[in-house]
Amino acid sequence: MTRPIDSVRFTETMRGYLAPYAQQTHERADATGKAAGAEAYFILTVVTTDVAAMTQDPNHRSPAYGCLVYPALCAEPLRVTEGHLDLFVDAAPHVVHMRYGLHLQATTGDRYFLRGVKEIVRQGFFPSVLYDTTTLYVDVYNGDSAAGTPLHRGILRMGPGGVTAQGLSFRGEGPWFGLRAIARFAAYYIGRVRSIYLGPRAKPLRG
Repeated sequence: MTRPIDSVRFTETMRGYLAPYAQQTHERADATGKAAGAEAYFILTVVTTDVAAMTQDPNHRSPAYGCLVYPALCAEPLRVTEGHLDLFVDAAPHVVHMRYGLHLQATTGDRYFLRGVKEIVRQGFFPSVLYDTTTLYVDVYNGDSAAGTPLHRGILRMGPGGVTAQGLSFRGEGPWFGLRAIARFAAYYIGRVRSIYLGPRAKPLRG
């Protein structure tokens, strides 16, 4: 008998500021982009076609689709031709990354690659889970990979409204009208985050 497959999809919107790289840190590039009014945002739909298989994958990879809007780089939205979210990747002892990789194409045919990282780590007594899981450090490269020097970098964030919208966007497919899929995904997500913030403190890899 074929095992019922649980699948989940959700939409994530993150906004912030980017600036030409110029050997700046992400924080400095964010400030530079904000001063210049160089706002950027992406809208991504992440699809986990098999929740059980995703949890067994060391990269916990799910395909992602959508677009990046960044007028300072391209007047028209950049389409995601191929993308992924690696949900929880062990980057170091007690440090976990959420890694985004988006192949972008402009209407002119120019191609770019966006690499983004959220770092999940307990640095102090008080958990920083809300900041860590809603802050994405972004680099944009020319071409199809994160090779060479970034063209632009900065920080995208998800505010309270974005967190609410993301939660309401969850859709599941499978037994119990898809509710089992959402419950399994949520249990895995909460379990991984809890293991970090209830565990020992660690030194972040960033900075």
